[in-house]
Amino acid sequence: MSDIDADEAVVIARKFFAQSFDDFHLNDTFLQGGDWFVKGLVTLFGVKSNRIVVINSKTGRIVRCE
Repeated sequence: MSDIDADEAVVIARKFFAQSFDDFHLNDTFLQGGDWFVKGLVTLFGVKSNRIVVINSKTGRIVRCE
């Protein structure tokens, strides 16, 4: 069982994306191998792209952004 649930992972990802992107939409959240994967569609300089924030389910720390 993870210490960080899906709702908490979404809050962490939302704060992370808000630091760099004015326009973003979170699409999907799933747990895999002890990490939460939060998928988002972001817009930067008018260009939309998909990003995934990977969050450790035990600590809540961001592992990486793909």
